Amino acid sequence: MKTTFSTIIFTMLAFACSFAAGTEPLRFFVGTYTSQDGSRGIYTGQFDTERGTLTEPMLVAEGNSPAFLAVHPSKPYLYAVSEAQRGLLLAFQYSKEDGQLTPIGEKGIPGQAPCHLAVCSSENGATGAVVTANYSSGNVTSFPILADGKIGDVVSDVKHAGSGPNTSRQRSPHAHGVYFDGTTIAVPDLGIDQVVYYTVDLATGALSTSADHANLRLALGAGPRHLALSKDKRFVYVINELDSTVTVFDRQSTRNPELVQTISTLTDGKDVAALGNTTAEIELHPSGKFLYASNRGDDSIAVFAVSREGKLTLLQNAPSGGRTPRFFCLDPTGRFLLACNQDTGNICVFRVDQKTGKLTSTDQSISVPKAICLVFVH
Repeated sequence: MKTTFSTIIFTMLAFACSFAAGTEPLRFFVGTYTSQDGSRGIYTGQFDTERGTLTEPMLVAEGNSPAFLAVHPSKPYLYAVSEAQRGLLLAFQYSKEDGQLTPIGEKGIPGQAPCHLAVCSSENGATGAVVTANYSSGNVTSFPILADGKIGDVVSDVKHAGSGPNTSRQRSPHAHGVYFDGTTIAVPDLGIDQVVYYTVDLATGALSTSADHANLRLALGAGPRHLALSKDKRFVYVINELDSTVTVFDRQSTRNPELVQTISTLTDGKDVAALGNTTAEIELHPSGKFLYASNRGDDSIAVFAVSREGKLTLLQNAPSGGRTPRFFCLDPTGRFLLACNQDTGNICVFRVDQKTGKLTSTDQSISVPKAICLVFVH
């Protein structure tokens, strides 16, 4: 019996060790603003999905505010927009092992203050495009991705038109996000209170007005910023920067989308104007059961339950661990949420309760000045 028991214990320990050894940390990259507080460009590190810990960040590419980042879905390429008045689209090849970035090209963007981008790729990764949203000039631009990951010359430059009732923020169009669902591009425009749809030709990178998707119209003065899409692509969740709300649309009929709900990102009794609150990021949990949104001013992450009908119920406003959570993301396992607090220059880790969706601080954080965006690589 003694020998048998020892053998069992040894086997269990060996299995545990092999499991732990097989859990590799995830490589991440952070985009930043470089005009102040010491940030110099793009940083990298690793995230332990078992412990929820981050390694100290390392600078891997210097540049002028390479703020928002996007990763190719099947190849080791990273793209960034330099968020300057005259912006640049930057392309890198990355090493998953040590996080080193090798520049492979850049292109001037015909627009001002590019603030968001998306990589649009065919299933086999053979063709595709990078599409950028340019805030100040209110236009959308697209560039083909070449076979070696480099960027071709701009092929589409589409200018939005219109304005909104908020005279300080909506005097002109302000394209603020780009989202690719496999066939179409959705662009929330803060200035005109719409989400505008385009079809993208993955062979050439060219954009055209979508004939199959009606634009989504938000409440006047809402200021749509970013969005999240349900796994079945039926429900669209739009976060509105100016009035601190999330609006839900049912796209069962893409030509006649139905407005399902608009709900505040703040708990009852909190006043948007008094807090000076503006919303920023939005993301669905991989399970589809929970949705998260960030509040700047209240400095919190709003946690919502999602019903089968797509409706939201606010569960929690969890403090973000710093000031101005401009960005956050869930790790691929859905067990942790990482919040990038722009004005305190820290990235804080929260554990996600898999039953309730609520957040609990892990007290784990790293310092990255003016952290704006964080992406994991495959």
